[in-house]
Amino acid sequence: MRHSARDWSLRTRLLLIAGIASLATLLAGGGAMYWAAAKEDDRLLDSRLQDLARTVLSFSEHEITEIIGEGRTEMVHTETAATLGSRYRYQIWTRHGTLLLHSYLASSGQPMMPLRQLGFSTQKFDDDEFRVFAMAGNGGEMVIQVAECLDERESPIGVVSLYFLAFLVLPISLIFAITWWMLRRSLRSIDSSAAQLSARSPIDLTPVVTDNPPVELRPMINSINSLFERINRTLSLERGFTAVAAHELRTPLAGLRAQAQIAATASSPEELAQSLALVMSGVDRASHLLDQLLDLARMESAASEAERHRKSVDVTHMFETVLADLGALVHRRQLRIESEFQEPRIVAMELGMLLLLRNLLGNAFRYTPDGGRVVISTQREGAEIALTIDDSGPGIPADSRERVFERFERLGARGGDGVGLGMSIVQSVVVAHHAIIRLLESPLGGLRVQVRFPATDT
Repeated sequence: MRHSARDWSLRTRLLLIAGIASLATLLAGGGAMYWAAAKEDDRLLDSRLQDLARTVLSFSEHEITEIIGEGRTEMVHTETAATLGSRYRYQIWTRHGTLLLHSYLASSGQPMMPLRQLGFSTQKFDDDEFRVFAMAGNGGEMVIQVAECLDERESPIGVVSLYFLAFLVLPISLIFAITWWMLRRSLRSIDSSAAQLSARSPIDLTPVVTDNPPVELRPMINSINSLFERINRTLSLERGFTAVAAHELRTPLAGLRAQAQIAATASSPEELAQSLALVMSGVDRASHLLDQLLDLARMESAASEAERHRKSVDVTHMFETVLADLGALVHRRQLRIESEFQEPRIVAMELGMLLLLRNLLGNAFRYTPDGGRVVISTQREGAEIALTIDDSGPGIPADSRERVFERFERLGARGGDGVGLGMSIVQSVVVAHHAIIRLLESPLGGLRVQVRFPATDT
């Protein structure tokens, strides 16, 4: 089952990343600020509750003294509702547990926390939680307990938090606006590159030019320009190859037409036979050229799948096959052919090995003089297997050896049935197999061609 890829925007995704990161940062910072503010607020409120206890105790001692001086028998005294309001309440006890004074909302039956416990505590009564502070007074004879409702204490913090969240809208909006503007400027080079590529013609392979692209985009632009350069170079080679191939085909065809005209107007059987022989020779040359072009095209098309088609190839069998095809040339030249295959098998493409041996041996047989000698051998040298072909021909000057790999290059040779594509085919085989080819002086006096294949144990 195929799933279609959903379109997505890099600009939108980057904006979302920046927005989410900024929002998370602001919320985390706001949370930390809220926690710190709440802690500080609790400390300040506890300090205020402590001051309130001291103040109430100071005034209450005087009032209790007046009550005792008036000779009242009932010591419990209740303050009015307006004394502290609903937020605070207090109780004053003797150290023996007798209630002396309490606020309007405070209980008259039991203390808000154990009388032995002093300091701060959180207690729950009347279904509400209170922050309670207790301290001793009058030389330890009295204990005052002051309580503050936590709901009323926390409500101002909640209001401040709502204001803080409301004010977050402004910085988040600014962050989104600034990020969007910066992204548009930063990604402008992508839009420029896309516009250049979409507007150019299929044959326009000039480099993509962008004004001050970001560092992250430069590798992609450089890769595209490098690809264009390679395509342009390949197309230039193909155009040159096509032009030269057309020229090379035109020459034998023109010769065939001329010899056919001569044969058509021959005045004697001898002239007719000579013209027909030249026609046959031209046909053979054109046929050989077409075969070479087809071999080159087949090898170049198969090079991309060389790894998949490799297997252990019997070099001895390949050599015998090529020798059977070129046997007539060997017999006519009376050549001495020697072979020594210390490594009879090489991991390679069958097609590639066949084309390599056919062209290398074909060149050796053609350029070795009558009665000459050609030696082919294989041997393992470390991590490589060397295929070596020596001949006793004229050889190739050292400064001209690189030129033989150029297409249709014959180093000034005239006549014969060569077309200058054999070594180009050999080079394509070498490249497809990640091998190395070297042209050297041969011990036989002619040329040594050595192809070194990576050794692969099978």
